[in-house]
Amino acid sequence: MSVAAACLVACLAVTLIAAVFDARTGHIPNWVTIPPLVLAPLVWFAYGGLWKTDRGSLGGSLGSMVLCAAVPWLLFRMKAIGAGDVKLFAAIGGLTLADLGIQALFYSFCAGSLFALARLAWEGKLLRTLGNTLFLAVNPLLPKKYRRPIAHELMTKMRFAVAIFVGTLVAALANNRAHGLL
Repeated sequence: MSVAAACLVACLAVTLIAAVFDARTGHIPNWVTIPPLVLAPLVWFAYGGLWKTDRGSLGGSLGSMVLCAAVPWLLFRMKAIGAGDVKLFAAIGGLTLADLGIQALFYSFCAGSLFALARLAWEGKLLRTLGNTLFLAVNPLLPKKYRRPIAHELMTKMRFAVAIFVGTLVAALANNRAHGLL
């Protein structure tokens, strides 16, 4: 098994464990996310050295962590996702490197969107939430005298690690077909 395949399997295991904990408790424990954040760059350093362009390396792993955590970190700063999700995306980037990590990020947000729509429809809240979304989009465009503060109740909470696992799995399967990683 190649280093890339082993890291991908480890990534899938980490995201699955995080998904189970998040689904049950609404929290991703640090003991799930911190070890891959520390070990992934060391594994890639042992495999590819400090900085190589043709295969994974310490620099590639660290850069991928930053790249894969950038958008989630901005969402965290806006209180849209939790810190565990940000660390999980950074771990995915560190383990799988930027190419697969960015794909996992994209597929995770796609899965999260579909899960959210399905959940809202199941709970009978879909139309009200779509109306709230329209309000959130239009409110900044209104003249100041017509703007209303955005109530926190308009926001809908969702546990996101399950979507992250599904997105990572889809990215892994797509790359397996293209590159034969597994």
